[in-house]
Amino acid sequence: MQSARATESIGGSFRLLVAAALAACAAGGGAALVLLITGSLLDGLIIAAVTVFAFRGFWKLSHRKRELLKRGFLAGRRVGTRWLYEELHGREIVALELPLDYMGSGEYVVHVPSERDWLATMPAWARERRAEIVARLETVFKRSQLLFDPDIPPESP
Repeated sequence: MQSARATESIGGSFRLLVAAALAACAAGGGAALVLLITGSLLDGLIIAAVTVFAFRGFWKLSHRKRELLKRGFLAGRRVGTRWLYEELHGREIVALELPLDYMGSGEYVVHVPSERDWLATMPAWARERRAEIVARLETVFKRSQLLFDPDIPPESP
């Protein structure tokens, strides 16, 4: 059904890395501007293009951790046939994996365990927070794309 994912951490150096990347891009932009002003048009355009592409690449790659730092959670992303919901607890990233079905035409359905199954199977940090987590999932999925599974019958001896 669903499972908790191994934790990962965001070190204190991540914010420093973002600041360094922004400073490097500012330096690249400044160098490009100086080259353009001094008449080195081609060199200035090359430096500007490299700076823009490097910044865009870094910004895209760091989106997940920046969102976790900013909001404390990431409503999710697809990992294979699972939807990964993540939260930041201190410096540790904790996650839930929920089953995901492809319905065609780019549409997915996320399986949300019943309340009883949620309480029985989720890690302690998520156990009493089903409604809050579902509300966060609704920022990514339409209500019709959240399939609330029925209780799983207990296994007979």
